[in-house]
This record gives sequence, C-alpha cells and structure tokens, in this order.
Amino acid sequence: MRTGVIIKGALLLFCASFAIADGYKILFLVPFPGPSHWLMLKHFIRELTDRQHEVTCITSFKFGEPLPNYTEVLIDPPYPIRETFPVEGLFASSQTDDFDKLHMYWEMGMNTSRHGLETENVRRFIARSDLHFDLVVAEQFFQESWLMFAHKFSAPIVSISTYGYSDFFDRIMGLQTPWSFVPHMILSYEDDMDFGERSYNALISLVDYFYRTYVYLPAQDDLAKETFTALASERGPLPSVQELEQSIAVILVNSHPILNAPRPTIRGLVDIAGAHIRPPKPLPDELRQFMDNAPHGVIYFSLGAYMQSAVMPIEKRNTILKVFGKLRQRVVWKFEDDTKMTDIPANVMIRKWAPQNDILAHNNTILFISHGGQFGTFEAMHHGVPTLFLPFFGDQNRNADRAIRMGFARKMLFVNITEQSFGDNIAAMVDGSSQYFRRAKEISRLFTDRIVEPMEESIFWMEYVARHGGAAHLKSKAVELNWFQYYMLDVFLLPPLLIWFVYRMSKKNRYRGRRRR
Repeated sequence: MRTGVIIKGALLLFCASFAIADGYKILFLVPFPGPSHWLMLKHFIRELTDRQHEVTCITSFKFGEPLPNYTEVLIDPPYPIRETFPVEGLFASSQTDDFDKLHMYWEMGMNTSRHGLETENVRRFIARSDLHFDLVVAEQFFQESWLMFAHKFSAPIVSISTYGYSDFFDRIMGLQTPWSFVPHMILSYEDDMDFGERSYNALISLVDYFYRTYVYLPAQDDLAKETFTALASERGPLPSVQELEQSIAVILVNSHPILNAPRPTIRGLVDIAGAHIRPPKPLPDELRQFMDNAPHGVIYFSLGAYMQSAVMPIEKRNTILKVFGKLRQRVVWKFEDDTKMTDIPANVMIRKWAPQNDILAHNNTILFISHGGQFGTFEAMHHGVPTLFLPFFGDQNRNADRAIRMGFARKMLFVNITEQSFGDNIAAMVDGSSQYFRRAKEISRLFTDRIVEPMEESIFWMEYVARHGGAAHLKSKAVELNWFQYYMLDVFLLPPLLIWFVYRMSKKNRYRGRRRR
C-alpha cells in the first residue's frame, strides 16, 4: 500500500511538472488604482495561476494572500486618487454633465498612467533585460501608454475592459461605430434614438473621437516614448500608441447583451460580463444566522469600494438609519467605520466588509441598494435581486437607467434622500407582490443562460493568443482604412469627379476650337 501511495504521488508530481512547463509567462498590467477594478481583475489572476501560468502583475494593490506562480510589482506609493477625486464632493453633488465625465476619464487616464510609470519599482522593472513574457494582459481603462510593455517584451496583447464598450474598441478591430443606433458609452440611450438623441450622440461621439485622436493619444504617446527611451536606443524607433492599440488581439469586454444596446461586433470583441462572479460561499456564522432568521427578507446596502458609506454626511446617514429602523425587513449595511455609528436599530447589521456576492446569492435577499457600479449591477442581475440605485459618477447613471428600462430597478439621487422619499422607494420595491422581484428573477435566467461560462471563455482567449503568438486573423484589415476609405467615399466620389473633369476639359477644348475658327 505504501508503494502505491509513493507511485501515485510521483505521478502527480510528474503531471504537475508538465503542467507548469506548459504554462505561459504572463505580464498583467493594472495601473488604474480603482479598488473595484482590482477586485474584478484579481479573479483572472487567480484563475491563471490555478492553471499553472506564471503571472507577474504591476498594480497598486497587494493580492492579500499567498498565491503560487505570482509576482507583484507594486506601484508604490499608489496614485492618490481619493485626494484628486474626493468622495465627499460626490455626496454633495452627483456628476451629471456628460462632457465632465469624458474629461474625467482623459485626465485620470493621463495622471494615473504617468504616476505609475514614474514610480521606482516600475522604472526598475522597465530597466530589466532578463525577462520574457508570452502574453501581456492589460486593463483597457485609459492607460494606453502602458501598451509599450508589449513592444518591450515582443508579446501579443489581450486587454480587459472593466467598464463596457467604447467606440474606439470598434476602430481597434476594424469597425466603425454606427452612431445612428449605437449610443456613446457614457449615454443611457438605447438603439432606438430619436432625432434629438441621435444628434447629441453624434456630437459627443465626435468630440470624443477628435480629442482622443489629436490630443489625448498623442499625449499618451509622448509619455510612452519618454518612459521607454532606453528601449528606443536598443531597438530603434518605437511604435506609436495608436499602432500598439491596433495590435491588440482580443478585447474582453465587461458587457452583456441584455443590458447593453445591440451593436455590430467582430471576433476579437468578446462579452465576458459576470466573469468575476464565483459560486457563493457559506456566510460567516453571525451574518448567516442574521439573514437566515429574517422572515420578511433582507436588504443589502453598499456604496462599493470607492464611494464609502463611512464618509457620507452625518445628516444623510442618520436619515437612512431612521428609515431602516422602521422596516420589517432586516438590513445588512457595509459601513467601513463602525465607530461612527450609534443607536443602531435591532434589525440593522453593520459590517466593515461584507461578502457581497454571497449576500446577494442568499435566498432571503430581496433588495440591493447600490451606487450602480458595473460589477455590483451584474452580480444583482446574476442572482436576480431588485436594485435601488443611488448613482454618483462615471457609468453609474447609465447603468441605473438601463436597469430601470429592464424593469428590475428604481433610481434616486443621493442628494434627494429624505425619510419620505427613501422610505417610499424601498416600500415600492419590497412589496409582497413586487413586479421588480419577478422581473429580477427573469433577468437572472437571461443573464446566466450562456453557452460557456465567461471566465472559461476569458481564459481560453488569453491562452489562445499566447499559444499562437497573436491573433491578427480575429480582426478586419479595415483597421488600416481611414474613415474616407471605410465608407467608400473615394469610390463614390471618384466617378462624379472624373465625369466632371472630362466634361470641363471637353468644354474647354470646344471653346478653344471656336476661337481658332
């Protein structure tokens, strides 16, 4: 028996050694310091390392637990995002201007890109010449200068968009976005826009296109060439950021057809909404008992990893607590500093951290009160939980508006919260015959009805691109056409111009002939 155990162990080690040998060396780039983005992306890192790939990640966040086959290069100190984009101001006035949102993305993209590339740890990593990578996986969130890492290591690129689609994804793959029925990524429109909406959509899309093309990307290009000067000395002229973008093999997009307006697509654009959602785990004992013993259901309240409840104005906090105290339902509130809380009602449980996915998966959860982040919205859809949105900035209003049209959500602005308005919205959604609850369950069935699990599909494409050293065949050669050629204006305009030219020349010759006579 002992001999059998030894042989079995030897076989396992033998197989493991082959698995490691077959694994790829992957550089994972997460320069944006958003905590919710990291919470999603670390699921991909875990999955890759579980499959014996060696992952090196440049990030502002420690993984938080030992992970085999994993190396961190920390952006230290991290970009001071809370100082430059303070939460307190958003509680006072939610961001609603669309052009402000665009400017926020551009400004934050440049600032966080530069900050990360200038930190000592990253500079030392760039200076190393002893590394090899089979694949670069980069978050697609306005840090285009970081794509130069792919050129340094001669590796193909897969990018992950944590926020959904942008028009320039289409251009990267050889498509032109039809603005007549595809709304810009910051807008809440559907694919049946009226004349006014189409006009506004075209305006904001044009502003985005021209600023990005002629101001933002050149600035990212300058940053990349400034950072990788030594690489240019070794190999000659560096590719532009635009060229690096066009070399991206696959873009994994945090999107799902039932929440996003239909749009043209191509093989290299892959929807992966819900890839971060794992099977629910058992809840901690105290939380489990609190939720299990809730005859009228449980409401879960969280403003996410960035918009923390602990820094909201005291008067709003007290108003919310009063409303919760009057409910028959129990409430779990993710509140990051419980020392600020006094006189907590018996039906309310405060937690500094809460396992959101596991709470939403609980049978007694009947309402999610959320800021409207993309990840929490997808978790609510996955588990079939009606949602009351309190949107603040970025894509949150868009997510809320789309969920409302889907029929499983309501929305109110944080600044408008009173005991009456907040209480009325909750009452409308937790009513025993609530249409929101029924619709949420229908959405869950649609959201989870897939041919393949999104994480499986994500890892497949990463391994596919690494295995083949790229995937140029997944995109159209139209990526090399300018818009004039793409829409065949050269073809349509050339015959009339030739006819006009021939006509003018013949007319001129006739005139000359008459003069000679």
